[in-house]
Amino acid sequence: MGSINGRLIARAKAVKILKKIPLFQGLIEAEYHTVLAMSRSIIINKGDTLFRQGDDGDGMFVLLSGEVEIIIEDIGSIHVMQAGEVVGEIGLIKRVPRTASAIIIADCVLLRFRSGILHEVVKKQPRIGYIIMRNVARILADRLSQSNSGK
Repeated sequence: MGSINGRLIARAKAVKILKKIPLFQGLIEAEYHTVLAMSRSIIINKGDTLFRQGDDGDGMFVLLSGEVEIIIEDIGSIHVMQAGEVVGEIGLIKRVPRTASAIIIADCVLLRFRSGILHEVVKKQPRIGYIIMRNVARILADRLSQSNSGK
């Protein structure tokens, strides 16, 4: 029974983190649980590689705990990701090569969302699909605006 309680606590913690992520803003409580059910939890140890620059971008990851360093060849480290951040979100929309490498620098628990899952959600749960796509468009527009203004 302890492992069931442990899973419920982990699930509640994951939902709490999902609620803070801009990609999922606007969902209602039950929809966060639906989104969580579309993911798979993975544990990766310090020193391991989540993905390498140039790998197939086949989905995205939500960092529940730990740290991931983002490295671009010929530039170096550009960011250290913390719990609550998303890595590889473009891979959720389009399968393109990864633009950076993601190295685990502290043991991590992540949620993995495969690239095809968003298409399934749009068909089966149109409201959730719409909200996620709207948020992706907003996030990408913000990034484009920032890069255009030199920030």
